Amino acid sequence: MRSHVRGTARRVLFVNHAAAVSGAELSLLGLLSKLDRGRFAATVACPEGPLAVRVRALRVPHIPVRLRRLRRSRTPTGTLQNVIHLVPPALHLAAIVHTHHIELVHANSTTAFLYAGPAAKLSGVPVVWHVRDLVELGRVGRLLFRLADAIACVSDAVERHMIRYGGDLDKLWTVTNGIDLEAFRRAARPGSVRSELHIPPDAPVVCHISQLTPWKGHEFLLGALRQVRSHFPALRVLLVGEAMTPEDARYRHRLERHVRQLGLGDTVTFTGWREDVASVIADSDVVVVPSRAEPFGRAALEALALGKPVVGTDAGGLPELVTHRRTGLLVKYADTDALADALVTLLGAPDVRRYLGENASREARNFTITRTVNQIQNLYDDLLTE
Repeated sequence: MRSHVRGTARRVLFVNHAAAVSGAELSLLGLLSKLDRGRFAATVACPEGPLAVRVRALRVPHIPVRLRRLRRSRTPTGTLQNVIHLVPPALHLAAIVHTHHIELVHANSTTAFLYAGPAAKLSGVPVVWHVRDLVELGRVGRLLFRLADAIACVSDAVERHMIRYGGDLDKLWTVTNGIDLEAFRRAARPGSVRSELHIPPDAPVVCHISQLTPWKGHEFLLGALRQVRSHFPALRVLLVGEAMTPEDARYRHRLERHVRQLGLGDTVTFTGWREDVASVIADSDVVVVPSRAEPFGRAALEALALGKPVVGTDAGGLPELVTHRRTGLLVKYADTDALADALVTLLGAPDVRRYLGENASREARNFTITRTVNQIQNLYDDLLTE
């Protein structure tokens, strides 16, 4: 452990593998914006790109690094290639820790931890692994569990998932995501998205906000839409998000082809990534989260913040956010009939939407960015005191 001068801020290096901004990066930016800078001095290591621009806008030091996303491999050759790719960036991060007198490393994802974990151990400083996924890690998961000094899980569901990989369960901390509720509400511009996309004020609108990747359940939603549209011919569905990898770009092409085959071209709009997510939600009647298993469900929290009901899947961490028949409706994953029925029910019942929305606004108060930051800072204090 590095020596520390009493009264000075502890130096924390945040490591993020992606250059683009998605859910994990938005959570990181929220944390950076509210971190007590008298206690913790943040530096961010990530590739140059949109995230780096926003980090610098927060007046947080940024160090450019190249951290590629590794492909899972079941062959010795593939595993060796991954190890070879890991070594130079890990050594670079270790050098950053040494040069900038870093006292704690915080990896913002599992991919980031593959690089940051070894770098922290080489440098003799504690490391936090922030787990934001529900993916099978196999033997690698057990190795990473031992490497981490603390593991921040975004939901109880993620914590239960991680238990299988470790022995020292004291490492596990549940740190739910949070948002700045008032700032998010102020950002909403009701009517702006409908005006831009030429959607009539009385047309029912459903939005799905996520990366364009298979586990997010877009095909499940598309399979339910013909039933929904038979009840609401003016229905509009906004798919908000981008494909982040070449594989996901191919998935987007499949989705676009599926939309044409189903005759939903006038119903479904691929908006791409949008900065005005608050306005999209404000102009929607229902937010749908049809994922296979959300680790947390940031889009659902944003819906709650704006008093919009959620239709989602009863899996992963989403039921920790959305209470069935209180703040939304939950259905089984890939049950297209149940999803269609839930959407038809809510779109046809403004009073029910209003009731769920009022409950949602109250529930959102349990997921503030202040609460999240306090939990993270308590975690840091625990590690640095040790």
